[in-house]
Order: sequence, then C-alpha cells, then structure tokens
Amino acid sequence: MPSRIVDLSARSEVIRAEPFNAHFWKCTPAEFRAYLGRPREFLRRLGIVVPREYRIETTIENHDWLEDEAPDFENESDSNNDTVICSMGCGAGARSVYRVVSYARDEAATGNVKKALLHAAGHQHVGEEGRSSGGKKKSRKAKKQKKAKDRPENDGE
Repeated sequence: MPSRIVDLSARSEVIRAEPFNAHFWKCTPAEFRAYLGRPREFLRRLGIVVPREYRIETTIENHDWLEDEAPDFENESDSNNDTVICSMGCGAGARSVYRVVSYARDEAATGNVKKALLHAAGHQHVGEEGRSSGGKKKSRKAKKQKKAKDRPENDGE
C-alpha cells in the first residue's frame, strides 16, 4: 500500500470548495506497476473513487530515469535501490477525467528541496497573511458602509 497519501481537499478549504478532487501519494516501483495495470482498482484502495464513466489519464514525467533506476519496476529489496514514485491526482468531481502526474526519484532526496512557498503553511491562500486568524476579509462595499456609518452626520452647516 502506498505511503504518504494526502487528500489536499482535507488540507485546504479553498480546494475543498472547488468541484474537483486533488490527491498526493508516494509508492514503490512495484506498487506503481500495480497502479499502471489496474488504475481504477488501485485508486479505490487508496479511497479515491473514480466513476467508471470517467477517464483516468497518467503522465510519467521522467519515464526514462525510472527505466534506468528501476528496470522491471523492481523494489529496493529486489535491486538495492531507493526509487519511489510520487504522484499527484486531480479531477473527478464535476470533471469527467482524473489526471495523474507521476515523478520517479530517489527516496534520499526527500526534504532536500528548498521551496519558496506562496503563502505561510498555516494559511489557506495568498493574501490571507494580513487578516486575523479565522476572520474574513471585508468587501469594499462593507468597508464603505462602515466608513459612512462612522462619519459624523452633516447637519446642514
């Protein structure tokens, strides 16, 4: 069973509100072979249900590297390598396709990439930084109404 399965809709209110699903998982070469052979069944075991009438499309970004590092989709115990395949799946919901993009790499590379995040890890989206926690940003209309309410009344002078 793949590890590090993440439902991005569970992590983000923004994605949860959208009419599609987004997932991440990491697997061994042998698990990836099982995915390629029966993708719908494999995804179902992860808890990702893709309706029968929806297409499943898969892209392997570095298939040639995977071929060199894990020929015949051998696992670490089989060939003394630490190859893993990370996959991001997105779709279903209101879309009639579930697309998976996979990238093979060495397990040792986990955590070694410095990332420039678009927003703080505890925030839901860009632009949320200036708000108090849990508060909603006021619309322009609400700001104008508050300003008009706070303005002293003009008594004709």
